[in-house]
Amino acid sequence: MIQIYSGYVGDKYGFKKVIVIFSFGSVVTLLLLFLTTQYLRVLDIFIILFLINNIMSSVFQPSANALLSLSSDTPLSGFSSLRVATNMGWALGPALGGIIVSHWGFPYLYLIASLASIIAFVLYLFLIDIKSINVKQREKIIVKDRNMLMFGVGVIFLFIVVSQFSVTFSIYANKFVNMGLESIGFVYFINGIVVVLFQWPVYLLVRKIGMWNGMIVGAALYIIGYFSMALDHSLFQFFGSMYVVTMGENFVTPTGNALVSKISSGKRLGSYMGMYNFYTSFGRALGPAYGSVLLSDFSDPFYIWGLAVLPGVFASAVLLSLKVKLKEFR
Repeated sequence: MIQIYSGYVGDKYGFKKVIVIFSFGSVVTLLLLFLTTQYLRVLDIFIILFLINNIMSSVFQPSANALLSLSSDTPLSGFSSLRVATNMGWALGPALGGIIVSHWGFPYLYLIASLASIIAFVLYLFLIDIKSINVKQREKIIVKDRNMLMFGVGVIFLFIVVSQFSVTFSIYANKFVNMGLESIGFVYFINGIVVVLFQWPVYLLVRKIGMWNGMIVGAALYIIGYFSMALDHSLFQFFGSMYVVTMGENFVTPTGNALVSKISSGKRLGSYMGMYNFYTSFGRALGPAYGSVLLSDFSDPFYIWGLAVLPGVFASAVLLSLKVKLKEFR
């Protein structure tokens, strides 16, 4: 819920101001986490600081997405480029983290992260602030926007499927197929490579077929990719399934943010982005729990993955109905 209100704060006070203030807050909490883990070693203080740091990131994100959308001639292009850069960071992060932990110890992860955050904070100071159109009439409150609410329902169900990427896949591969952790790591590596290599071609394709079609194609690829894992018994077979899943990710992730920008028509964009982040986070929270239930209750791979992708079928139906309702047939 924090993200919903933080988006409203960005609309009211300016996106750059929110980004700068809370990125600085992240720097401070990361430094305090380093001092706590290195010297104090008090679990309660660590937990509080860790939660505060997560809140800083949650407050920051809707304003960052809104500013990116407003500063891009084509929001889909901006979100596609951001996704490539983000995944490069995700790819480098674990490798760098392993080096830091092995040479200096776990606490220094927070120190290095705080130094990296300082660099980002300085760069944010040079951002040019752009405000969204702030509707004065109260009847256009986003909780009454039926298109956004309907889109949100579809997104929640879709992201239940999306989040099978973490807990469900790794446990299934390890316990049901007897894949080692190193092999599972290689499958995740395929995810990062496919994003870097194919995100831009997917962006060009979505521009041709339209964003609603892009979301629907992405949902279909998620369904196919995850369900195909029921047939996988070797590392290279999982590579193929992860390729399909990641292509779905390439369609869905930037397109979802761009669609929010379109639905909002530039009005209270921070609030809309906050609401969208809430929907995705809610789906991501439900997904691992749902997957864990499937893994504990079923042993047949076709039952596990068939039920795992079922919410995606419902999400596809919602997205298709929205496409027809809003008369975007490209």
